[in-house]
Amino acid sequence: MITVTVFEKNNLIVGVQVEGHAEFDRKGKDIVCSAISMLYINLVNSIDSFTQDEFEINGSRKINFENIILKNMPSDEAELLFKSFYLGITTVEQKYGKKYIEILNQEV
Repeated sequence: MITVTVFEKNNLIVGVQVEGHAEFDRKGKDIVCSAISMLYINLVNSIDSFTQDEFEINGSRKINFENIILKNMPSDEAELLFKSFYLGITTVEQKYGKKYIEILNQEV
């Protein structure tokens, strides 16, 4: 299962963590993992390209874990990008079910 943790501060998204494997299908055919990975990669690239927000990225391929955390409160642009990511992951969850993806919200 993929677990996505959405970090919020004062009702604004300030980061996300993605970990695990969906195991929807075999490696190279797992469309749930591919969808979540693409949404995450696009989020990171978009925040980097379209905002001035500073962030940290951490991860480990060994335990299949990645996160992006803003250093400050999000700009309007970054918040919109986080909301778009959230829309994408909840759509995947609705389509394929909680068996493959779990979304958690955590106040920080």
